Amino acid sequence: MKFLLIFLWSLFFCFNAQAGKKNFSGFMLFSSPNINNLSPISEKYKGKTPEINLDNGSDLKIIIYSHGTTRPQKKENCTKSYNQIPQSLRILTKTDNTYFYYLCSKATDGGTLGSYIYKRKKEINKVLDQLISAGIKPKNIFLTGYSAGGWSSLMMMDQVGKKFNSAIVFAPAFAGPRSEINKYPKWRKEERPKQVKKMTEAKVIKALIFAYEDDKFNRSKELNFLKEKYPNSVKLVGYKCGKGHYTIDDDCQINKTKKIIKNYFENSK
Repeated sequence: MKFLLIFLWSLFFCFNAQAGKKNFSGFMLFSSPNINNLSPISEKYKGKTPEINLDNGSDLKIIIYSHGTTRPQKKENCTKSYNQIPQSLRILTKTDNTYFYYLCSKATDGGTLGSYIYKRKKEINKVLDQLISAGIKPKNIFLTGYSAGGWSSLMMMDQVGKKFNSAIVFAPAFAGPRSEINKYPKWRKEERPKQVKKMTEAKVIKALIFAYEDDKFNRSKELNFLKEKYPNSVKLVGYKCGKGHYTIDDDCQINKTKKIIKNYFENSK
């Protein structure tokens, strides 16, 4: 009986610990007042993500941010500092009527190689559909993301122009580092080419892509297939800061990055 009570109490506390966690999916106001009654607000609620609601949707621009994935077999921890919206991208908060929606992904591979990317696509599509239903114009919706979040955003290009304007991505990556191509050949030799093929079936890819020349996943040369196929709508920016895949958080050219992002955003039609 004693052991049963201990077991039940353990389940109770475990359940409440999970239920008590803040939900990161939602709008991020930063220093902006919530004059458009945006909801849900990131970290201001617990449990299941509510449907998106807002006022004056036709006047707003929304940027969906998708974080990276540390291990596709495990749900990502959105509390980590490296999963937050980068400072360079936050320059867009200075644009009138512009807000970020942070998408904390629950996607995992679940035993099927590479499936977490397609699950992340479904999550992004769900947010897009809700934003459009709330009155946001597709031309005023932008996808952004880092690493696997950036790759997922590029995989969404079958919906560009229909559900969103374009994408701004940092170090888009999928299928592990280049050095492990022979150690885990199914990732980079099989699944990555499949997803590249799927990605490039899109009629157009509209994206600003930041790549880092010392990135162990994808350098500019590993992403140049996008520039080659879509020369008029893909802007590929590459440089080296000595921080590799994590340059996004320690950008030696952050002022230049901010200027490029701001110009791209303002000139996207």
